[in-house]
Amino acid sequence: MHRILFLLFLLGGFFVWNLPVMTNQQIFAQSYAEQDEKAVKAERERQKFVNEMQALLDAAMKSGFSEKEIREISVTREGKLIHVWDFLEQEKLRQKKEALAKKKFIPLERYLTVMDIADELESGETRKLDALKDKSIFVGAEEK
Repeated sequence: MHRILFLLFLLGGFFVWNLPVMTNQQIFAQSYAEQDEKAVKAERERQKFVNEMQALLDAAMKSGFSEKEIREISVTREGKLIHVWDFLEQEKLRQKKEALAKKKFIPLERYLTVMDIADELESGETRKLDALKDKSIFVGAEEK
């Protein structure tokens, strides 16, 4: 009787051990999803702040402020003094930089084949031979 109970407990323990509550993949997936959500939320808040600052400058322009007065407008955010004009100019530059980076990075789904490598090696050898030939051309009695 004790042997049967011992075997049942041993078998039950083995099955319980092999049934994890949460796998590592699920935990990692959750942490990445949380990071993505935080990044999206931060980007949304930053974009909202940029839109509010642009609306502030537009309202100042429509109400008749001079350009000098508009450039001097500042806002305190989280204890930091922000000059709105400079902030928006930097934001425009950052957006241009990001757009340029997106244009530059175009992933190509092309893999090197043996023929590609052989063609590259052959063209390199051809260039070396052409350079050697150019060096060894004789002009009259002197070597060029």
